[in-house]
Amino acid sequence: MVGKTGKRKKMSVPQKVIFFVSLLVLCVSSGVLIHYYAQGEKAQKDFASLKVGSGYDLSELHKQNSDIVGWIRIKDTKVDYPVMQTKSSPEYYLRRNFKKEYSMAGTPFMDAASDISLPTKNWLIYGHNMKNGTMFHDILEYEDSGFYKKHRTFIFDTIKGKGIWEVVAVFRSKVYDRDSKKFKYYEQGGITTAEELKNYISRCKALSEYDTGVSVSGDDQVITLSTCAYHTEEGRFAVVAKRVK
Repeated sequence: MVGKTGKRKKMSVPQKVIFFVSLLVLCVSSGVLIHYYAQGEKAQKDFASLKVGSGYDLSELHKQNSDIVGWIRIKDTKVDYPVMQTKSSPEYYLRRNFKKEYSMAGTPFMDAASDISLPTKNWLIYGHNMKNGTMFHDILEYEDSGFYKKHRTFIFDTIKGKGIWEVVAVFRSKVYDRDSKKFKYYEQGGITTAEELKNYISRCKALSEYDTGVSVSGDDQVITLSTCAYHTEEGRFAVVAKRVK
């Protein structure tokens, strides 16, 4: 510090303590941030290694890990990942990669109540909203109707067959208290009847950021992509789509 006379002032003991604590916090924060992004880059490379060229072979991946149920891909985004499911331990892949190793980014996974074999009428899939833009971070692009108009469909292939999905509704929500009567879309992964599906779609459309004009019948198969959002505490963002091919 330099005073009016031009002479450098000595810092007091409290000032020195504050300075060195601040410096330590900065160093630790920088280290954590670097580690975070390094982990994210490693996760992306691990997922890329599962692909064959620009594609993927689900039957071969199923031989490597039978927990895989499909692969999701949204054009012009980083969403290009396997989707896992472990009904006996629903959040097993929350912090694990395809090889079942620890991973901060985790791997997108299907709700335990959903089933591609029965099937249930709504397949609910979760993915992290990573700050480095990976995992399901990019599904929030659907808040922009302009993005939606250029990306009305996306791919979700399952081990049972290929699928193209058309977006029906996109909306913000949150995790509500257990006793709340609010619409909890994240508890609707086990829909089995046409009536339940119609009611679900009606409530999703009521929350949608814009009207897609896409209708859903009781015979349709739908998918719901869910990730964290930060507009409120325990915020969530969801994209609902129906299979068209």
